[in-house]
Amino acid sequence: RVTNLPVLADEGGADSAAHRYPLVFVTPWFAQFELDQYIRIGAICQPNSILPWQLNADYSLLAGGGIYGDQGPLRPTQRFWSLKQLGTVSGAFWLPVSADRPNLSCAALGNIARGQYAVHIVNNGASRLASVSGIPGGVKKMRVLVTDAGRGMQLMSVKGVVDGNVNFLLEAQTFTS
Repeated sequence: RVTNLPVLADEGGADSAAHRYPLVFVTPWFAQFELDQYIRIGAICQPNSILPWQLNADYSLLAGGGIYGDQGPLRPTQRFWSLKQLGTVSGAFWLPVSADRPNLSCAALGNIARGQYAVHIVNNGASRLASVSGIPGGVKKMRVLVTDAGRGMQLMSVKGVVDGNVNFLLEAQTFTS
């Protein structure tokens, strides 16, 4: 049944008991799993907002500075960079998108009025070539950003869009936009 009411995905998160074993927050598999969940929620439900309950002291997106006993310098975690990358297009709406390969989750966002778009892909498998089609006609190039265990929203390349298509490498176990 269609209600035409906005959807809010509140209390989003991968593990409500994770604060009991906080070292999980700095593991690459947890960060990847959590982001994969948000990408799938966005693609399926197209919510107006995802409200991660992790944005509090018990689920810090930072490490160091005494957080959970880590005395190193205060620094962003992979989870921090993933959420920042997910928000690369402000004022955007979820757009329909799909993947035709296993171990991939994808979602797309666009602010049509400003001509700004993002395609987000979580690759839970091996490296592979990605071919994205159906890109709006006014888009001539796309920046490829990657977050993983060693990189936070790193610009990997700028790719030209030809006839609404772009190809780029999806590295293993990455979040690519």
